[in-house]
Amino acid sequence: MKICKIKFKNIHALKGEHTIDFENGVLGEAGLFVITGATGTGKSTILDVITLALYNKIPRIEKSITEKVIEEEGVVLTKNALDCYAEVEYAVKGKRYLSSWSIRRTRTGSLDKRKQELTEVSTGKILVSGVNEVVSENERIIGLNYNQFVQSMILAQGQFSKLLLAKKDDRNALLEEITGSSIYRKIGRAVFQRFRGVEEAVKTQQIKMGETVLLAAEVLKEIKDDIVDKKPLFIANEAKLKELESKKALKESILKNNQRREINQTEWSTFLTDKKEVATQERQLEVHDKLVVFKDQMLQIEQADKTVVELSAQVEKGKLRALDFETTKKELIKVACELTAKEVTEDKLEFLLEEFRKKVVSLQESEKEKLNEARLEAQRIKDKLQQLKGYGITLMENENLPLQIEQELKIIEAEVTLKGLSTIDAVREKKDELSKLVLPANQLIGERKLYDEKNRGIAELKTKIKKEFTEIGGFIASEKLQKVELENLLPIVEKAKSELEDWKQRKSLDQHRSELEPGEPCPLCGSENHPYAESVEDVLVSSLQEKADELSKKLEELKSTLVQTEAKKAGLQASNLKDEFDLEKREVAFKVLENDIAKLCSQLNWNKEDTLEKWQSEFTALQLEQTELEKLEKYIRAKVVLNEIEVLNVSYSILKKAYFQAKETLVSVYNKNDINTAVSDLNSKFSVCRSEINGLRTQLVEFTASRTKTSDLKEQLLAVLIPELQKKEIDSLVMLKSKILEESTANQIRKKLQILKNNEIRLQTNLKAIDEALAEEERLNDTSVTLDELKEVLPKLVQELTELQKHIWDQEKRIEIDTQNRAKQKSSQELLDALTKDLSLWNKMNMLIGDAMGKKFSNFVQDLTLRQLLEYGNQRLRGFSDRYLLDVANDSDGLKVIDTYMGNTKRSVSSLSGGETFKLSLALAFGLSDLAARNVEIESLFIDEGFGSLDPESLDQAISILENMQNESNKSIGIISHVGELKDRIASKIKLVRTGAGYSTIEIE
Repeated sequence: MKICKIKFKNIHALKGEHTIDFENGVLGEAGLFVITGATGTGKSTILDVITLALYNKIPRIEKSITEKVIEEEGVVLTKNALDCYAEVEYAVKGKRYLSSWSIRRTRTGSLDKRKQELTEVSTGKILVSGVNEVVSENERIIGLNYNQFVQSMILAQGQFSKLLLAKKDDRNALLEEITGSSIYRKIGRAVFQRFRGVEEAVKTQQIKMGETVLLAAEVLKEIKDDIVDKKPLFIANEAKLKELESKKALKESILKNNQRREINQTEWSTFLTDKKEVATQERQLEVHDKLVVFKDQMLQIEQADKTVVELSAQVEKGKLRALDFETTKKELIKVACELTAKEVTEDKLEFLLEEFRKKVVSLQESEKEKLNEARLEAQRIKDKLQQLKGYGITLMENENLPLQIEQELKIIEAEVTLKGLSTIDAVREKKDELSKLVLPANQLIGERKLYDEKNRGIAELKTKIKKEFTEIGGFIASEKLQKVELENLLPIVEKAKSELEDWKQRKSLDQHRSELEPGEPCPLCGSENHPYAESVEDVLVSSLQEKADELSKKLEELKSTLVQTEAKKAGLQASNLKDEFDLEKREVAFKVLENDIAKLCSQLNWNKEDTLEKWQSEFTALQLEQTELEKLEKYIRAKVVLNEIEVLNVSYSILKKAYFQAKETLVSVYNKNDINTAVSDLNSKFSVCRSEINGLRTQLVEFTASRTKTSDLKEQLLAVLIPELQKKEIDSLVMLKSKILEESTANQIRKKLQILKNNEIRLQTNLKAIDEALAEEERLNDTSVTLDELKEVLPKLVQELTELQKHIWDQEKRIEIDTQNRAKQKSSQELLDALTKDLSLWNKMNMLIGDAMGKKFSNFVQDLTLRQLLEYGNQRLRGFSDRYLLDVANDSDGLKVIDTYMGNTKRSVSSLSGGETFKLSLALAFGLSDLAARNVEIESLFIDEGFGSLDPESLDQAISILENMQNESNKSIGIISHVGELKDRIASKIKLVRTGAGYSTIEIE
């Protein structure tokens, strides 16, 4: 991946648009270049542009850039700028891409949403848009996420030593993130979870198998024999039960049939009574059946009578409605006259109403047009008043606005006269002059604070060196005394050990002494007396042992004290040597700082002997004057706006007056809401009224004709029906109607008669069937036993049979369950065997790489990655120095450094000096870049600061290594630094030059 070109606008201190081409021109030819400039000019901004456009992050902020971060942190967008953007054109595997990021302020001053796009340069096609989508696609194309990118391509300020000094867990997490190998942590967790799952499954399966109980062979045989014995008894009892139940059922049936016979006799008596009651209704039904044929004619005549009455009512109602509509029509004509203020007739009503509507609509449009013009002018005044708020002036929008404007203009004129500056250009020129004083003044105060701090530090260091000399002298004196004491103690210890060994040898003759007897000669000396006191010898040996142990302990303590003294002396001497070297460096830097302060005082014409408080007071005065000039510039701009508001206010008054005149004209003609609705409603009501009157007239004619026709039909029907009725001895329609039953009543009578007939047949049939059944049942009845006796015996027999059947079923169920359990046990054992085999495999896997957090496997992989990284880093480190090598200790949390000048001793990297830490960190960063290059071709490298901590020789080595890297790999390498030697050694430069007011510009040479 290669950074080809960057383009940006209004990022940090770099105001305006800037372009840097790393492929062509001076930078493309050189390959190795330095980015230089004073503190705060925006050197690191160039790196910010790259990461911002690619990943929506910048190294100095540990989170994604959002509108809230920009506002709260005050980053990215240049102060007072309205918009900014960052673009990076990069190449991967021969393809070019353009990643862009931008944001702007809205008219209200708030930040709009960020925009980000990724474009294919050759086709101009937008591949993706949106912050998250662009970042994800850049990660995919480049092959590096943000953390991997800044560790392998953008070596940002303050990031070098992060990996070098990290603890093991933090370092592994960082390597995991950089190398993208989090999959191993996931595998470790997955193995642990799988192992736990299988282990739990084995335990569960074992518990389940333990819950299954199988019957013994003897028990199983007993159960089967019991079933064989009980089944014949069950069959015999079951047959007996059926016989007794049959006898009981027969006796119960006889009893039931006797009861049925008695009920049948009762129902027959009821039937005879009902039959007498229905006789009268039966005769009415006979008359009805003869006369019902005339019912339709009778109904037609009645309907004709009813229709004539209804039509007469409709005729009268229609006449009344017609009169109502005539009245309504006259009222509508009267309303039209009042609305139009003219005489309106029925035939001219619609024409006059339309003419009046057009007139009102024209007046309404005129009023609306005047109102819109006045509102538009009022909005312009509001916009200008809002603009004034930006200049610190707030005016109230009321009738006193002209007076407020006049007062503000007087204030502005007084301020302009007081300052003697009347134009924006004059104010800006004065501000530029102040900016040239404010920046060096600010720098001078900062360097004065640093001067005082360094002065105190040098004094403290001198005191420390003096104290170290005193302590070293004390350690040398102590060392001499301890050596003399050691030399004196050594022979004493040796003598004590010799005496102890001698007495121990004597003590070994105890066996021989135990064999001596009083009066018997000793085989060694021939003496018959044996005066040896055994207790005295034991006490002496014990005393010599204690003395020898005490002297040996004292000797070891003395040796240990001497070693500690020598180590403390050596450590203090090394620290003293380092402090003296540090003192020399500080004094040189202090002298340079002192010269810089003198130059700045001369530039500002300030007395360098003055106190810091006086300088700060003068600096505050400069800032106050800058603030006053900012205020004056706003006043001058506000003056223009105030004059514009005056003109707009006059125009608004004229337009407002015209609107009120148009409104008065409209109200004099029409003072209601909607003329169109009013006219439309009046026309509609008038049309409906005329239509209804015409319709009613037609209906009255139709109703009258229909009434006459219906009366004629009635007379015709009567002429036919009356003669027929007289033949049946019926004198009138009233008499006919009284003889004809309602059809529902006739049907009810018919149903009653049919029910009586059916009951008669049913009762006769049932009586015959009951008599026959009783005769047959009496023939079969067993009179030797009664029904009560059967009812007493049967429940006992049923209970015995039920208990016997339950016993047989329980025994058979036990056999069935045992059979199922045996099959289940076999299946469970097969499953347990499979799970146990699986557990053995995952137990081994878990022991090797598994744990709950996935740490074991991840640490193993990251340890391998770290060793590869250290190999790359040590290769780069050999170019800096042959003294140090990086190593990792298995029993230590941090990295170790091998010091080849001190007999390959290992020590912690935290013990290194600042310059040594930078060299090792830079070598490790280069190694990390080399490691990343195995998967991603890295053709651009940017290094931000850190070279100031190197001595001249190490700096020369670092520059040589960078030149060799560039020549060997054809990489484009950029270095951000203040170091003068670095700037002199590298010819190609990107210079950031301060332009005033805190802004900078870019020069390439």
